[in-house]
Amino acid sequence: ILEGSGYNVTLAVDGADALEKVRQGNFDLDVSDVEMPNMKGFEFTKMIRKEEKFQDLPGVLVTSLDSEEDKRRGIEAGADAYITKGAFEQGNLLATVKQLL
Repeated sequence: ILEGSGYNVTLAVDGADALEKVRQGNFDLDVSDVEMPNMKGFEFTKMIRKEEKFQDLPGVLVTSLDSEEDKRRGIEAGADAYITKGAFEQGNLLATVKQLL
């Protein structure tokens, strides 16, 4: 979706890989699933928010977890947006990304 809209995208196989890539790269935004192996999206988001370099890096969590508690956990972890897959629409993701950039 993002590549088709002209964004440069770097993929990670799991949360630990994402953390390594974020630390080594130069990114304008992160979009992460919550349910990832090796490190969940909540933990990934918390970890990058602890690092001064990434405190202002906009972050979007995309997940099937749609309870109010899960949404609260995402925002408390430092996500700027929390998009649930059950109500997922391509336009919603693109609008969110555009707004955060």
